[in-house]
Amino acid sequence: MSDDQTLSSGSSDFARTRRVILQVILLVAATIAISWVVYALRALLVLLAFTIIFCYLVAPLVDFIERPFRIGARTWHVPHTLAIMIVYLLLFGGIALALERILPLFSEQISSLLENVPAYTRQLDQYSKWLTSLPNRYRLPANLRLTWENSINTLIPSLFSWVQLIVSKVLQLTKYLPWVVLIPIIGFFFLKDVRVISDKLLTAFSKADTRYRATMFLKDVSATLAAYIRAQLVACLLVGIIEGTGLWLLGVSYPAVFAVTAGLFEFVPIIGPLTLGIIATLVASFHSWHSALLIAGFLAVYRIIHDYVIYPRLLSQGMEIHPVAVILAVLSGAELGGVIGVFLSVPVLALLMVCWRHWREMQLNRLAVPTNVDELSMIESISRE
Repeated sequence: MSDDQTLSSGSSDFARTRRVILQVILLVAATIAISWVVYALRALLVLLAFTIIFCYLVAPLVDFIERPFRIGARTWHVPHTLAIMIVYLLLFGGIALALERILPLFSEQISSLLENVPAYTRQLDQYSKWLTSLPNRYRLPANLRLTWENSINTLIPSLFSWVQLIVSKVLQLTKYLPWVVLIPIIGFFFLKDVRVISDKLLTAFSKADTRYRATMFLKDVSATLAAYIRAQLVACLLVGIIEGTGLWLLGVSYPAVFAVTAGLFEFVPIIGPLTLGIIATLVASFHSWHSALLIAGFLAVYRIIHDYVIYPRLLSQGMEIHPVAVILAVLSGAELGGVIGVFLSVPVLALLMVCWRHWREMQLNRLAVPTNVDELSMIESISRE
């Protein structure tokens, strides 16, 4: 090999290495920039996430009202925008009627609960003293007594700190009250222009096979989110009604408070139902240990039936997520985003699984690529749905 060829090869390798290093630097810089933007706009992204969830709740009602209907010999069709307005009127009218019926009873029971907080605090102190006396009663060794007493002495303050933390987290959510107005407003425009947005997004792909893959991906994402939100909403209603009725029949105090709380806590997987069960059992124990044991047994049996029989049937074929994956997602969401992170953990996990499945199918060429006019027309019809 001549000296000129050696120099040319060396300069080519150097240019290639420099290009790779430059690409890596640009990739790292882009990742940092995108992460910073996401962190800076995290509140806006969460607002958009809740707006999307709201839209998926409202969309089936809009589709139902939009269905053609016959009056006499003529077929009528409600315009899309008018259908959205009708759904909004029905939705907010129903909420106002429900609040008018439930809010007085709920407020009365909340006031009674707050009045009894000092008595409950004294009862917790008696529990602490009784637990502390157990080692002496059973004549345990001195070192075990000391360990037990230290554990009990730290348990009650930790319990109060835990309750205070929950209350503070709930109070912090009040800063999101303006979202109650913003979400329906933004959701109205999303529902109104969703078809136009979808068409523009799909037409941005020039190749038919890419447009086909994008269409299938968007339909899969839509079906997954719809399945989760539908299942979660029905689950919240069932849990609120069944647990509220069961606690009322068992004679627990403040059944309306626990019914509403159970329904809302169901939106927070694992942590919400566990917290409600502990609080309900503890409050019942202040009145009767017999009632507390019955309530704990009732909640435990119902949670088993709900988590392993009812909820999987609600999800049906829309989502298939292993319980271990749900637990890990909830813990990760709690670490990354607190209460909101826990709430969004399961749908984010479902979307990641959809992305992984489509990426894997694309890599293995399992998706059939449309090659004729009939299949391309099918794509256009799918994209318009």
